[in-house]
Amino acid sequence: MGMSRTFDAVVIGAGIAGTASAWYLRREGFSVALLDTHYPGWGASGRNPGFLWLQTKAAGLSMDFSLACRRFAETLAGELPDFGFRASGGLIIYRDEQYEPAARAFVADRVAAGLPVELLDRAALRDICPDIGPEVSGAVWNPLDAHQDTRLLLRHLAGGFSQAGGTVLAPARAETILIEGDACRGIRLADGTQIESRIVVIAGGPWSNGLLELLGLEIPYNPTRFEAAETAPAPFRIEPVVSGQSLFRYFTPPGIDASLLPRETSEKIRPELGFTEQIASYPDGSLQFGCAYEVGSGLDQATVAGQAMACSITSRNFPAIAGLPVVRQWAGVVAQTPDGLPVIDAAASPAGLIINAGHFFGNLSGAFSGRIVAEMAAGRGPAYPVSGFSLRRFKPVAA
Repeated sequence: MGMSRTFDAVVIGAGIAGTASAWYLRREGFSVALLDTHYPGWGASGRNPGFLWLQTKAAGLSMDFSLACRRFAETLAGELPDFGFRASGGLIIYRDEQYEPAARAFVADRVAAGLPVELLDRAALRDICPDIGPEVSGAVWNPLDAHQDTRLLLRHLAGGFSQAGGTVLAPARAETILIEGDACRGIRLADGTQIESRIVVIAGGPWSNGLLELLGLEIPYNPTRFEAAETAPAPFRIEPVVSGQSLFRYFTPPGIDASLLPRETSEKIRPELGFTEQIASYPDGSLQFGCAYEVGSGLDQATVAGQAMACSITSRNFPAIAGLPVVRQWAGVVAQTPDGLPVIDAAASPAGLIINAGHFFGNLSGAFSGRIVAEMAAGRGPAYPVSGFSLRRFKPVAA
């Protein structure tokens, strides 16, 4: 049996949602331990292109929460050292004229959902993004999309947490949550160490159910692997964040049959892979691009087919990228709930358990959710109402 340690709160999972939860709990005056099986930022939070993307959010709660998260990103940029935040705007470009009706329908749907998007022809697009390739016909433009270096943001949060007296335990694997009566009393690690704590925050992303199932709880979600790559610094800069026409097959607007939208030859190498054609410039001039994805896959490794797809199509969207050295390739796994919303929930039983997981777009929502968790733990009304994010929303309604 290992030793025992005591904290006011323990956070399991040091991605953006968990690290932000720990940082804000510490700011509320809690003594906090932040655990990760590997190290802070090991999972998807440290492996993504950093989009703060609003264009694909559903009307209603998803859009309202996403807009609140986007406003919070501005606040965070004023509180922390620079993490590359920029209000860049975002484009969904299309090459094939057969996608123009989908783009037009997408604009109408997004305007109805509350976004100030517009359809751009090629001339207007080149004013915003002059390095676009000659095949690109037009784009959907949203001025509210933004970009950040999520890896750097996470390092700032983890560093600030440690400097403020927080404790990072990594690598450390949580084995079970300890319950006494109907309340949390801590966790036990795989090495036998017990951590006494009246508050336990589960923020383990797609691995959260491993602990929740021991309590008879479960978040319904599909794991999805996204692949990406990074180039050496480029001699040009892409100012907005950019996705491409294949995104219209993943987020198909009303009235459009996705099966009739043409696929590129490189997308047929492994038909089970999808693609979103993402690219963004980082402050050092490097480009991160992708993203091939596979729904239902928990394999956090890049594939030949996924990287081939990204290199082929991205080079058509931005021909100047074709000659750049690729310095890194990787994949990350995220968890998507049936309604696309996260679970941010203080469980009625066991008391003291807080869930902060299921963030399909943790870039946008993770940091704000951490603040919400800390306010819930402190017994204050959170900055954003969380009733719509309860785990109970997935329970079947009795007939």
